[in-house]
Amino acid sequence: MKKRKNLINFLVILFAILLISFNAIFIGNKLFFSKIVPSLEIATFSPEGIGIIGLLIISQNLEIFIHSPQNITYFFTISDWLDSNLTLDLNVSSNTESMDKWWYTLEDVRHGVIVNNSVYFTPNTTINAVRWNNKLTVYANDTFGRFANTSVEFFISVPNTAPILEPIPDEMLACEGQQFSQQVNATDIDEDDLDFGIVPSGPFFIEFEPFGRRYNLTVVYNNIFSGFLQKNHAGTHQETVSVIDNNGGSDSKQTNITVIEINNNPAMENLTIFTVWTQGDNSTFYKEVQINDIESGLQSSGNFNFNLTFLNGVKFFDINKSSVMNFTGNTSLIGVYNISLCVTDQALANIHPNISLCNNDGLNNTVCDTFQVVVTNQNRQPRILSYYPANLTFNVQGTDGLYFNISKHDPDGGIPPGYWYVNGVLRELDEFSNSDNFTFSFGCGVSGLHFVKAEITDGELNDSVQWNITVNEVECPLPSAGGGGGGGGGGGCSEKWGCYDWQICKNAVFGLSQGELTGEDYRKVKEKCAEKNWNDEICGFQMRECVDVNSCDRILNRPIIFQECFYTENPTCDDGIKNCHTNGCELLVDCGGPCGACPTCSDGTQNQGEEEIDCGGPCPRQCPAESPLRKNWWWLLILLILLVTLIITIRRYYMLRKEEREREEKEKTLKRSSIMPGVGK
Repeated sequence: MKKRKNLINFLVILFAILLISFNAIFIGNKLFFSKIVPSLEIATFSPEGIGIIGLLIISQNLEIFIHSPQNITYFFTISDWLDSNLTLDLNVSSNTESMDKWWYTLEDVRHGVIVNNSVYFTPNTTINAVRWNNKLTVYANDTFGRFANTSVEFFISVPNTAPILEPIPDEMLACEGQQFSQQVNATDIDEDDLDFGIVPSGPFFIEFEPFGRRYNLTVVYNNIFSGFLQKNHAGTHQETVSVIDNNGGSDSKQTNITVIEINNNPAMENLTIFTVWTQGDNSTFYKEVQINDIESGLQSSGNFNFNLTFLNGVKFFDINKSSVMNFTGNTSLIGVYNISLCVTDQALANIHPNISLCNNDGLNNTVCDTFQVVVTNQNRQPRILSYYPANLTFNVQGTDGLYFNISKHDPDGGIPPGYWYVNGVLRELDEFSNSDNFTFSFGCGVSGLHFVKAEITDGELNDSVQWNITVNEVECPLPSAGGGGGGGGGGGCSEKWGCYDWQICKNAVFGLSQGELTGEDYRKVKEKCAEKNWNDEICGFQMRECVDVNSCDRILNRPIIFQECFYTENPTCDDGIKNCHTNGCELLVDCGGPCGACPTCSDGTQNQGEEEIDCGGPCPRQCPAESPLRKNWWWLLILLILLVTLIITIRRYYMLRKEEREREEKEKTLKRSSIMPGVGK
């Protein structure tokens, strides 16, 4: 019996020890237990030294809730945004009171940037959001080690502001005979796509680049450019450069582009060799030298000075004011004469002070050419003595470099010029050498049978040699996406398109009936009109001309040359439609181009809802903060006027009182005098 009782006591004591041990473990490390049994919350009691375990069943998941901000659009002013004051309440809650820590991450969704990462906070507080799309993720854990997070996306709306053109020179200089290029920049804090323009267009254009090119998110650049400027472009061109965002904001600047006139060299025909007989036919030498000068005209204009020099022998003929050389051969003149002819044109009447920028001085230009005159009594044929390649028929790859050579002789003593032709087109002229060389490559993308011909002449008799070449095609590499360029057609040419203004809008049905639109183009226009709910009466089309100033002889990247438009019979500057008329196109609805200038944030006028001149409202520049004195100046003026009025009134009152007292004193004196004679004497 006693042993049994001792055994029971031993078991009770053992059980108590176990309870106390577990109790200590649970109290010291509830997290350990929660990992094993996450659905239990532990409560422990130790009355009279005996450990007792209490198990409380709690929620399986921790939940948190974002009450603010919500998944809506919040509206702020431009000033709020520029001052980084896009503040919103951050109100959160959870399904338990046993919260340990709260933290959040704020993401700028538009730019893919984390603005605030793992910021700890205590509910409830505020956050400073960013413009456009925000994603807020709130995280929390409780004292039991449970973790949860939830997210909300919201939008911060700030009014659109107009783009601003960065300063453009009031005057820019270009040169006749050269291409012009001037970069223009625009800033738009709204990060909108920008469309640049120039009016009038031609010879100066804005480079066709959809929405311009970006330095960064807010600065976009483009180029004013031209092709090679001609004589008729010389002078000052008044241009308006504009930029428009996709929300109807705009800016524009006026500038003058002056094309400096240069004095071009006269173009004189190439003189080679002439044979004159001493008797009979062809014994008279008569040659009118062909001259063409952009400024001085043709050889018959009388605007040139000529200088004919015999480099060997005695001079026996000259050239007159009309560029004519004339003599009759005889036996005393037999021989070969090397002669130099120089032609001098006139200087410009008005020379621009900055003409040196164009590598020109505007003064007289002189060009010279050397030729031969052979006087003979029996002309003999010049001969090609040898040539290379010796094989006149062969095959090559299109990109191979080819080398040709001839040696020649004239038994009459002259040096016949050598003419090199490729497929009948003159490519090179060699003079004053008895050995001529020519190099050529057909290039990629060329195949088939082609011809290279060398021909010599003394002016009367000829000799020639021709090579028949079979060209194997070499595929051209694909053109690169960007880069400069110029010149004629070919794989390496980079198109550079400029477009003139759109023409007036015409009715699409009428355009189809008149053959101005093809059936395919008409259907395209109709489809675009249908998207805008324009019926046949107002569905129109307009055309424009675009030119590639690099003359690449292809239209791979040509901008569109026709588009749909809202047709109205008599477009004006007050019809509420953005259209083209009076030799120009409106920049915005009823302003710009042929109409009055559009209001901008740089026109020096308080318009378009600006708070002050060119600041506030739709303008990105904020007006300076008003000081209390400046803000209440009119109240101060009123107070000043009232104070002055009060002072004048008080002074006038005392003056009147003084006059009244003096009058009363006089009346008293007179009264005493009448009662008591002698008083006052």
